[in-house]
Amino acid sequence: MRIFYLFVAMSMISSCGYQLRGSMNVDGLENITIISNGYTSISNLLSQKLGSSIISQSQDHDTYPVVKINSISSQTRQISVNSSGRVDEYEISKSLNYEIIISENNSMTGTLKASGSYDFNESRMHVTREQEIITNNAIDKVLIRKLIQKLRYSLK
Repeated sequence: MRIFYLFVAMSMISSCGYQLRGSMNVDGLENITIISNGYTSISNLLSQKLGSSIISQSQDHDTYPVVKINSISSQTRQISVNSSGRVDEYEISKSLNYEIIISENNSMTGTLKASGSYDFNESRMHVTREQEIITNNAIDKVLIRKLIQKLRYSLK
């Protein structure tokens, strides 16, 4: 009987479209040059995922494809306030402007956006700061995932 209930539960979960998200497949993306105007967390994460090297914008690149991170902007805004009028929750939004250069005559530019939120508690500032760091890291990972998908799409 337990096996039947387990089977029914698994069928219901899979029928609603739920699936575990595994690690991203980056096969064929190992020889990509990353150009960044600074060693940001996003360029470092991208380099780790692809196993590529980062060069500065002033250096010449002689191999293609190239991922050029033009700019990264971040904004923080208040989402909610508590009954005493103090901030209760913040939202962080990041925007990544990029250029994918496939060859000397073929390039693609775009902007990727991601956001996240965290609770603010002024009596527990250390915990709040950790939540902010965790939220920033999660947003960076989402932007990297989106950039790799764009890169994979542009190389097909």
